[in-house]
Amino acid sequence: MKSMVAVIGFLLLTSSMSNAQFNKGDLELSFSGSLGSTTDKSTGTYLGNSSSDSQTEQFLFFSISPGYYLLDGLSVEPEISLMAVQHAQPAQYFLLNLSYTYLPPNSKAALFVRAGYGISNSIQVPMMGGGTVVQMSDKFDIGVINLGAGAKFLLTQSVVLRAEVNYRSHAWSSSEDFGYGSYKYDYVFSHVGLLVGFSILL
Repeated sequence: MKSMVAVIGFLLLTSSMSNAQFNKGDLELSFSGSLGSTTDKSTGTYLGNSSSDSQTEQFLFFSISPGYYLLDGLSVEPEISLMAVQHAQPAQYFLLNLSYTYLPPNSKAALFVRAGYGISNSIQVPMMGGGTVVQMSDKFDIGVINLGAGAKFLLTQSVVLRAEVNYRSHAWSSSEDFGYGSYKYDYVFSHVGLLVGFSILL
């Protein structure tokens, strides 16, 4: 942990000498994350009697994304992310995003949009009767669509605060064979969240 802090500090120090601002050939190293809780609620009625159940889980999301500007404002951004949900194994994401950043003349604030696709080894699957279960796979066979829009605020020529409204959609299919046939399940899980973090322009 100390070595990571030292590396980030070194990058911040050396990058302050740079004049890069989302131009062709620039590099942008981004760190983003969010934390919060998710709640699943279910209510059932049988023979006139009703019952309800509620479950709340805490989560932490963190991502690292090195970007390279192919053109002024247009960058390609591979992303590695980690999603840790309470009472479940952490999930990993590997994505490839395309992003466009617009910095108005003489402004310290830029707007950006990004879109991408990738794979993950986890998806929240709804259970019959309420609740969810987190499915894990060593095969990374879960497709992920990633969309985002937000703002970047230049603190210096090369240190940027960023905030993003992020949408992710997960898709996973599974099948089970029985003696009299087979069942196929198609699951789609999506969520919208706020990611905050910072970037270093190199």
